[in-house]
Amino acid sequence: MPDPAVKEKARQMFVENGLSMESILTTLSGEVSRKTLYNWRNEEDWIAQRKARFEKNLKLRDRLEALLERAIQEAEANLTAANLFAVGKAMEALRKAGHVDFSDEKAERDANLKQGFSKENLEKIEKQFNIL
Repeated sequence: MPDPAVKEKARQMFVENGLSMESILTTLSGEVSRKTLYNWRNEEDWIAQRKARFEKNLKLRDRLEALLERAIQEAEANLTAANLFAVGKAMEALRKAGHVDFSDEKAERDANLKQGFSKENLEKIEKQFNIL
């Protein structure tokens, strides 16, 4: 009889992590047979569990995006530190949930860091912020 911990691990890999049955078989090589794994999936309806989890995550993303939109609107209407903080927190929640891709921001930041504090960059900063 297979270990219940192996069954739970396989369920998590399929339902929560979205791995394919073949990937799970490869990862759990020697711990569970193909037939047993497929029986578990069918008996406990892992496919429905996976779908429900996916739909829940979509709803969460939609709610976070709506929250971010409201926070941005409020910050635009009433620019306060608290409203800016709310925007930042909503963005961070989306980022942590993996629903927002900030790769353009990161690429720009990395490019700026590579440039360093050259004379030209300092002049650009001074001009942008009306310093001197």
